Amino acid sequence: MFQYHTQIFLHQTDAAGRLFFACQFYLMYEAMEKLAESVGLPIHVLLGQPAMTFPLVHAESDYQAMLVAGDRIIVEAGVEKIGNTSVTIVYRILKADGTLAGTGRTVSVCVDTRTQTKMPVPPEWREKLSRALVAPK
Repeated sequence: MFQYHTQIFLHQTDAAGRLFFACQFYLMYEAMEKLAESVGLPIHVLLGQPAMTFPLVHAESDYQAMLVAGDRIIVEAGVEKIGNTSVTIVYRILKADGTLAGTGRTVSVCVDTRTQTKMPVPPEWREKLSRALVAPK
């Protein structure tokens, strides 16, 4: 899986000093952007298609261990599935010592901006994203 190294910053924590739950989604999305960039689909390419958009339509996240400001983490991301019109990405958030702190999954769908209906994942995107396919666990 692709690895994105970062840390937990104070502004990402709640009043109890722990990672604020919604910030796990930010971490996952940052990793998704870096993963896409690593296979040749930087964010300006994903967003720069006038006839197509690629919105997130599903997101889920589970929390296994507490994270606090200053924790160094690795967010792993990989493409779980490339469907006809959608792409599913899975995530694992690990503390620096390897402790699993969280998992997640997102689904994005290709949408024709003119008709606002689903459309096939472009062949070039399919080829590039297939480089990041991960084996099911």
